[in-house]
Amino acid sequence: MEGNSELTVDLQAITHNVGVLRSLCRPEVRFCAVLKADGYGLGAEHVAPAIAAAGGSMLAVFSVEEAMALLDQDLPILILMPVHAKHVPDRLMESIRSGSLHFVVHEANQMKSMAALGNRLGVRIPVHLKADTGLHRGGCEPRDAIVLARAIDRSTDLDLAGLMTHFANAASSESATANQMRQIRSVHDLICEDCTAAPVVHASGTCGVLRGADYHGDMIRVGLGWSGYLTPSATELVSRLPVPLRPAVTWRSRIVLVRTIAAGDTVGYGGRWCAERTSRVGVIPVGYADGYPQDGGHPADGGPGLAVGVMPRRGMDPIDAPIIGRVSMDQVLVDLTDAQGVDVGSPVELISASPGSACGLDNLARRLQRPPHAILVQIHARVPRIHSDSVSLKSSNGGIDGMPSLAQASAVAG
Repeated sequence: MEGNSELTVDLQAITHNVGVLRSLCRPEVRFCAVLKADGYGLGAEHVAPAIAAAGGSMLAVFSVEEAMALLDQDLPILILMPVHAKHVPDRLMESIRSGSLHFVVHEANQMKSMAALGNRLGVRIPVHLKADTGLHRGGCEPRDAIVLARAIDRSTDLDLAGLMTHFANAASSESATANQMRQIRSVHDLICEDCTAAPVVHASGTCGVLRGADYHGDMIRVGLGWSGYLTPSATELVSRLPVPLRPAVTWRSRIVLVRTIAAGDTVGYGGRWCAERTSRVGVIPVGYADGYPQDGGHPADGGPGLAVGVMPRRGMDPIDAPIIGRVSMDQVLVDLTDAQGVDVGSPVELISASPGSACGLDNLARRLQRPPHAILVQIHARVPRIHSDSVSLKSSNGGIDGMPSLAQASAVAG
């Protein structure tokens, strides 16, 4: 392994996850993959081809800057934020002319701005009208959506390609989600009565997909699910999957130093963790500057908090080693007292893709009470991303300590 840690993204797992979620839908329902924040920090330009290979129909990003990174992909791109014409760079004009770039309309002034851009380019820009049915994070009131839809339908510069909303609590509230779906369906019915357009209806994210066909509309917008995870609040929905999703992320490092300390010695800033016996302490060269959760050593920074998986020898299962003391900028300390066979150079999994692992991202999310993607997007860009086809910690033939080298990773990623 070159560097202090590596983040491996399993593209086969992503393809599997898209297939599983699509299998819950009618064949005609389209699949839009949300790749905000560089695909939740996993590398959107590498993830997108795996999405397409699994039958994806569209990519969604938040901003024009994120869209520019995906212009070479074969799928159309939907920009979710309210974009005004003056903020659209020249580099995107060709994609707009070709119809491969779609925009979300949130309100009247923004709609007029995009219509002016379409008029200037001599094209009808595809737009998706967002109705706010309860999240109150963008979009317009449902009654205003009908008025805007009529204006878009009459426009020679815009094409009403979609009608969308965003569920506020699909993970844990069936009633709230059903109410939002009724609202967007009602808006759609009125639009179809008054307009020539027949926009694609989309509302469901991952949890909405698991809620059932009543919520799928004509397209689903899946974010977290394609990476193989659900939010901690979605536990009740796991049983609705026909087969499990496959975690797509493994974050690996290694032990670089082992110290033996006496009973009564303390560890880390503030001395919050105190050894109750003679203990072996391992140092991992990763910290909050790399994006490892700063509160990983809680409670009260004394630990034991989260755990990592350390592997004694190649071919053996990882051993859980608890984090002790406060997470530092570049270092994490772990208790190796009961981890027999672990020493300097032993591989470490900070995030494991193995089902049931104590350092699986789903488990970290539960322990920290935050969504898995909130953890992923914090992993710093200085951590190399490796895009591979199911590289395993146990079976890898290359790299130091069973880890793939960067050269191998580049060859896999193309």
